[in-house]
Amino acid sequence: MLKGIAGVTETTPINEMNEKKIRQEMANKLTAGLLHLLDEDSHTTVSDLATQITESPDDSSNITNQDAVGEYLAPWIDTEDCTACGDCMKMNSDIFAYNENKKAIIKNPDGGPYRDLVKAAEKCTAQIIHPGLPRNRSEKDIDKWISRGEKYNEM
Repeated sequence: MLKGIAGVTETTPINEMNEKKIRQEMANKLTAGLLHLLDEDSHTTVSDLATQITESPDDSSNITNQDAVGEYLAPWIDTEDCTACGDCMKMNSDIFAYNENKKAIIKNPDGGPYRDLVKAAEKCTAQIIHPGLPRNRSEKDIDKWISRGEKYNEM
């Protein structure tokens, strides 16, 4: 299904990295779309969301090409690559938690300031934390934190 959405035919070989990027991009689109549907001021319908998700961007290898200034992009973790070092949990245990396999997950993206997501991404030795884009743009020095976190969303 992901190959069809990404425009890849069965005869086109796809390596694991491209498939991982496509999966992550789809997860980001789904998360952002579902959060948008929950917004009371949103006039988006489920069919609008389905259309947005299935439309393929010009460059599907770049996750950040869907981002625009002012949009929310949920943070994510490449959980399967987590080394369980605990640094993210020390940074903010209201945002991060371990799953049943002792791998890091995002427990609550709104569990702390956006800067904690960026700091955790910077500190992560496995480089698996992606801070996304903040929902709350009124936090102190938010432009600085968005700029610092930008490179971690490109991975």
